[in-house]
Amino acid sequence: MKTEKIAPAARAALYVRVSTEEQAVHGLSIEAQREALDAWAEENRICVTGHYIDAGISARKPASKRPELQRLLEDVRNGRIDLIVFTKLDRWFRNIAEYYKVQEVLEKHHVNWKTIHEDYDTSTASGRLKVNIMLSVAQDEADRTSERIKAVFDGKKERKEPCTGKVPTGYRIEGKRIVKDPEMEEAVACFFESFLASRSIEKARRATEARCGVLFTYYLSRLMLGKEAYYGRFGGVDGMCPAYITREQHEEILANRRRAERKTDSDRVYLFAGIVYCSECGRRYGSHTNVYKVKSGQWRDGIAYNCRGRYNNGDCGNKVNILERTIEEYLLQNVDEELRRFVCDLEQAASEERPAVNYPEERAKIKKKLARLKDLYVDAIIDLELYRKDYEALTARLDALTLEERRAPAHAPRPDRLLSIFTGGWQDAYVRLERPERQEFWRMTLDRILVHPTRQLTVFFRP
Repeated sequence: MKTEKIAPAARAALYVRVSTEEQAVHGLSIEAQREALDAWAEENRICVTGHYIDAGISARKPASKRPELQRLLEDVRNGRIDLIVFTKLDRWFRNIAEYYKVQEVLEKHHVNWKTIHEDYDTSTASGRLKVNIMLSVAQDEADRTSERIKAVFDGKKERKEPCTGKVPTGYRIEGKRIVKDPEMEEAVACFFESFLASRSIEKARRATEARCGVLFTYYLSRLMLGKEAYYGRFGGVDGMCPAYITREQHEEILANRRRAERKTDSDRVYLFAGIVYCSECGRRYGSHTNVYKVKSGQWRDGIAYNCRGRYNNGDCGNKVNILERTIEEYLLQNVDEELRRFVCDLEQAASEERPAVNYPEERAKIKKKLARLKDLYVDAIIDLELYRKDYEALTARLDALTLEERRAPAHAPRPDRLLSIFTGGWQDAYVRLERPERQEFWRMTLDRILVHPTRQLTVFFRP
């Protein structure tokens, strides 16, 4: 594929890429690249079909993670482009394997590429060798840069120095250390104290305004409640900054926020709002009114739950839409057996020495592996048989991890409290409760209910 001779009528796509670091350090701004490419196209009387700009994206990222490159390749497949132009080869790729994946698409559709500041000819063996050498050099340079940056950051973390100049509300940086901001310290401390007492963001905001004259926005308040910095952990390092609350209080806040009741415009009571979760993506199930037709031909409505990751974002494979009535019936019939099994698990776990496991982190690792496995299959690096084998192994480990977590001492509820609630005949008392009372009953006893793609339910009791 020669790139020197360009027909004036060629339809060219101008590709620009810059990472944040490169833009700041080397001045490789989007504007500079675009101006150079536009000037070249005008000088050579080239018809520009579009600009494709991947801003703040590293050249080491795979093509699948570059939105504008994906748009460009789609236009290539649709026959809208004859030539792709960029300033230098390292703007295109710094990864040999990724380069050849994209090159295969270009060759299939007879699309050439050209750099305006460098000279390449991929129609000869020596020309292709030059491309390989330059990509190898660029890849090695990127690896070394990444290692240097990681070493610098590791050193900063060991010295408990922040790796960024941005810190949460209530803190500031002084002499390479994160300290409490004297101007906001009282307000932040008041906010957390008020929230822990009331469990209400709105009450905490108003209390802070009344006592300190500071009114945090609702959005900022939600962010503050989720940040580890307020118990002293910042950038993954404990003790990086002075704490406003304890770690136990932070975990208590998170548990409360996960279980926060969502109100509806119609004031309809959803029995399991806030405690139904997807076993696949970990997101909370959303609740809604589901209209359906029964065998008699009549239409009825019932409350149902489904995964927000599936129906809002489209990135979860759990399609289960489950009726509230189905969940309630399952619990009424199976909670006693679930509790007996759970108590046995607790007794067995107490007699065993188990290594400490961060279950959310382990689940996240497995889900990341599943995502990478999918990319390998889509890119035809592995075949279907290997994909299925590895997929089944990883999903089996995910299910096993869920069962292990139920037995973990850190998540174990007090069995005596639960056994006193679920005594003989509790179902008779339950059916006489009003809906708000039933909702409170489940929120008092259950931590969460996992819904699996097989429609199986896994119950976790509340600590």
